[in-house]
Amino acid sequence: MKKILLILSALLTGITLLAQQAPISESYFMDKYSLAPSYAGNYDPKFLVIGYRSDWSGIDGGPKTFRISYSDLFPFMKNAGFGGKLIYDKAGIFNQLYILGSYSYNLKVSEEHHIMFGLSAGIYKNKLDLLDFYNDPKYTIDPSLISQDISSKLKFMTDVSAVWTWQKIEAGIMLSNISFGDASYKEVKLKYNPLSNYQIHAIYQYNINDDWQIIPLVLYRGGKYIKGQIEAASQFVWQKKLSGSLVYRDPDIIGFGLGANIGKGLKIGYNFNYATNVAMGVLNNHEVSIGINIHEYVSKKSSVQ
Repeated sequence: MKKILLILSALLTGITLLAQQAPISESYFMDKYSLAPSYAGNYDPKFLVIGYRSDWSGIDGGPKTFRISYSDLFPFMKNAGFGGKLIYDKAGIFNQLYILGSYSYNLKVSEEHHIMFGLSAGIYKNKLDLLDFYNDPKYTIDPSLISQDISSKLKFMTDVSAVWTWQKIEAGIMLSNISFGDASYKEVKLKYNPLSNYQIHAIYQYNINDDWQIIPLVLYRGGKYIKGQIEAASQFVWQKKLSGSLVYRDPDIIGFGLGANIGKGLKIGYNFNYATNVAMGVLNNHEVSIGINIHEYVSKKSSVQ
């Protein structure tokens, strides 16, 4: 019985490893900290961002991702910031959990050139829900096979990034999911090593006039056993209050986004995209994000009292 469980776990884990790209988010216009730890505290400090993304909404068991992050500047350390994030991702029977803390430093190279360095460190854990896999009444599997799920032991992980800024231009690189040595599962004698990923991005902010801005962004994702993927997006901003965006992600995925700044303390955003090479209702992706400036909210509440 243990041998059968080991084989099954190895097969399922192999699928997990091949698909183990960090969960995708398109909230980067609202939350640059989601792009790289270098932005922690250096972009919209004191903002708490909560996001939920549903991928492949036309397919039962499609990926679902929940995010929560916060970043700010150190009050006692010049040019240094910190942040923290939690990401939980579920795709069918596969679950991933990331909990990371970040440190950033903004190095002034010259009057207009800056390099922001970032480092995140934390834990990673994954889980296989075999109970969900064998929930179909047509299966007649030995009950001992489905009496428990398979969870990995906690794994230390880290992200490293650097972002160069000059006037309205930003360009950066991030190495993510960096781990040291193998990890193992509690229930079976199986080892695995989470995959390392990398991401390169560039952003340009162009002011058309006093009311309108356009912000194009290009990024490239890749990693071990992961096919490279390019993404291009542009955000249009009106009076820094309302925004709309268009996005293309390889292969054949297009979408749009809407956002609003409701006062200084609240931001909301919605993103939708779909694959053009399949039926419209099959691979739809929805993402909702809310940003709250906790300091602004608490200060206003205190002043009212």
